[in-house]
Amino acid sequence: MAPFPLETFTEGEFLRLGEVLWSWKLCEGCRSGDPCVTEDCPSRRSKRLLRYLRFYKDITASYDPDTGAGEEPALRSHDDLLQVIAELKSDPALDREKLANTVFTKHAGRNKPISAADQERAIDLAYISDLFPQTNHPSLNDDDNTDTSSLLSVKTALMARKLKKRIGLKFRPTDDLRNHLRLDTKINVLDLYHHTAFLKEHLRLTKSSKEIPRNASIQDSFKRGALPRQLALETLDSLQKILFPLADPKSSSLLFSLTSSSTFDPDCLRFESTAIRDDDEKDISYYYLGARLADLYDAIEKPKPRGRIEKWLERKSGARYVMLATLMGVIIAILLGMASLGVSGYQTWLTYQQWQHPVQPPSANSTV
Repeated sequence: MAPFPLETFTEGEFLRLGEVLWSWKLCEGCRSGDPCVTEDCPSRRSKRLLRYLRFYKDITASYDPDTGAGEEPALRSHDDLLQVIAELKSDPALDREKLANTVFTKHAGRNKPISAADQERAIDLAYISDLFPQTNHPSLNDDDNTDTSSLLSVKTALMARKLKKRIGLKFRPTDDLRNHLRLDTKINVLDLYHHTAFLKEHLRLTKSSKEIPRNASIQDSFKRGALPRQLALETLDSLQKILFPLADPKSSSLLFSLTSSSTFDPDCLRFESTAIRDDDEKDISYYYLGARLADLYDAIEKPKPRGRIEKWLERKSGARYVMLATLMGVIIAILLGMASLGVSGYQTWLTYQQWQHPVQPPSANSTV
């Protein structure tokens, strides 16, 4: 057994990943390992997913089994990992222990034990339902009672180029959807989930789906192998419509520079509508990401000081320090007044001495 059993990843395994994650319906050629034979086969979108594929390969290739004598790895190949994902899709409510017991007893040919530590490493569940609670922010959502001009003003203020100019914000790509729009105030960096091609595959899967409506729960969405449609739309639109509206040339230029000079997925520049959206999804409300967008807007309205002088002024801006500064100003004014009075008195004394003891000019007959 190789020390890193998931180090290699074939094209066939990638197609299998597409079947498991997004329920791809592959053509006969792709299923048999032959060239693709149909124009609408989802495998033809593989090139758009290259950045996400690189991320998947980097994560899985580092899997180093924690095995002892007489034990075998929990994941012997990518097929084992895909079976774990498929089992999780069938019952998203499974906790780690139940999932491990279910998966590693169902695997065929498992005659050797698997260490508990290796099972933990093989199963890394992430419950996004706790990290993205749904909330309503009227200032961001186009409801009946929302002022349209106010809504436009808020969204315009959140454009990335304005964030960069006004508060010096920097943008960092993240591979973890849970970190999208998370602001690191210490270093003034905003994390952005950039795998837009990955999001679009989930939107294609659930487009016009009666089984998975847009307001479906996370568990119901996972059973179909998809992200909640509302969350995927919010993540995509927060990038392409709020932070980097592609209709704005300056925003498009900034996004292009990020995809060119850093690890942002180039697919961020590709705007798609009819292929992934239903007719009523042109403009959406923000329920999952509304809180983070609101926090970002607060950062603009109440910017934190960046330089040393700004930080010092902020510390000295309280009422106590205002009174102290006023008192110091009065004291300095008194000292300056006393100094001015002393100088005036000295000048008066010099004038009096000159009057009392005038200096006689030398006479013409005086000799040396």
